[in-house]
Amino acid sequence: MFDPRRGWSLSFSGCGFLGFYHVGVTCCLSERAPHVLRDARMFFGASSGALHGVAFLCGLQLDTIIHVLADLIYSARSHSIGTLHPSFRVVEFLREHLHRQLPADAHRLISGRICISLTRVSDGKNVLVSDFQSKDEVVDALVCSCFIPFYCGLIPPSFRGVRYVDGGLSDNIPFFDAKTTITVSPFSGEYDICPKAKSMNFLYMNLTQFSVHFCSENVYLLVRALFPPDLKVLGDLCHQGYLDTIRFLEENGVCSAPLPGLNLPPGESESESLESPPRVAARGTKTEGDAPLDHVHLSLLPWDKSVLTTLSPKLTKVLSKEIKRQQRFTDKICNCLPVKVLSFVMLPCTLPVESAIALVRRLVRWLPDVPEDILWLQWATVQMCSRVMTCLFPTSRPQIPASSQQPSPRDSRACPASWLPGGDLHTRGQPQRGQAEAAQQSHPPVRPGVL
Repeated sequence: MFDPRRGWSLSFSGCGFLGFYHVGVTCCLSERAPHVLRDARMFFGASSGALHGVAFLCGLQLDTIIHVLADLIYSARSHSIGTLHPSFRVVEFLREHLHRQLPADAHRLISGRICISLTRVSDGKNVLVSDFQSKDEVVDALVCSCFIPFYCGLIPPSFRGVRYVDGGLSDNIPFFDAKTTITVSPFSGEYDICPKAKSMNFLYMNLTQFSVHFCSENVYLLVRALFPPDLKVLGDLCHQGYLDTIRFLEENGVCSAPLPGLNLPPGESESESLESPPRVAARGTKTEGDAPLDHVHLSLLPWDKSVLTTLSPKLTKVLSKEIKRQQRFTDKICNCLPVKVLSFVMLPCTLPVESAIALVRRLVRWLPDVPEDILWLQWATVQMCSRVMTCLFPTSRPQIPASSQQPSPRDSRACPASWLPGGDLHTRGQPQRGQAEAAQQSHPPVRPGVL
């Protein structure tokens, strides 16, 4: 909720490969209401939302962000079975590009300005991290916040010696105060900036503060968050975020009605693409033409289609340029139906060879971390066996806390969200979570303050 009198914060939800939506939201705010971003007290983010928040605070250019996201989509879709292919390593991709794109003083730029949501493996509690001592710590925190167990790997990464996984598993839309936080999500639900659901179904699903409208559009987006669609569809989702932000600004009186007549770059006529008949039948259907706004045109409600003339020419130009860059000649050949059929027929022969090569590369890269990971695997095995024995014989064996200290060469300095200033995270309309006692029992006390 936007409250100018009490100040405000922004929270970007985790959404996997749908991070293009956050790019559209930030682009609209920077162009039409820059004070909302400039005067925000705090940014929050989980998973891809944390990635976008850090990229914005570090001052990365729009074309750079779009370029990195497009390369990630291309890498995921270049394999025959997509993100399930053993050679696709999202963690290595993120770590490499974060080290390459983030400035050397990234930890100074974001410390105290953004809270990254993490899920501690030992007890499943949510941890918010906001203080960083080096660029490497920023990268480690972001990798931990994006790590989905089994989808990204078996051994979770560590931050300051403690193992963490995707922050969306414990708190997908973190905030301190719901009344002063602008929540952003590409899923239609109880968020400030989100798509409007066209379904009349009033069912909602609430899990780890992930409150979404139960409809076919959200089911499709949930699948695409893990298995990315074509770049054109994600470009349309980016435009959708821009338009949803305009609606939010108008409803809250932050800015007046959007100015019409924003023209596209020379050689690209937006009016022609809008006047042409739609060539798709549903939001998730692949586009057959080059019009970048087909999916947006179909997903908008009838009374919102007039705002299509207000799209940012800069955003449209960057997206169009990136879509054309990804349309290589070799890709057009590989996307032909005969070539696709042939690739799937040969999959039983090619997949074992590619899997063996990927396994050898993983083992070589894993060698420096083998001792630490082996210790953690032993600890995890002991904890699992203890839980099983406790469930089988509850009276004969005392229960061992799941949050007992993990073996690590370094002491953990991470603290649970309940120790942060401003109180614990709030669920909407509910009291505070009260995790302080449980956290103090499982971890030694540390100095108060935000990490």
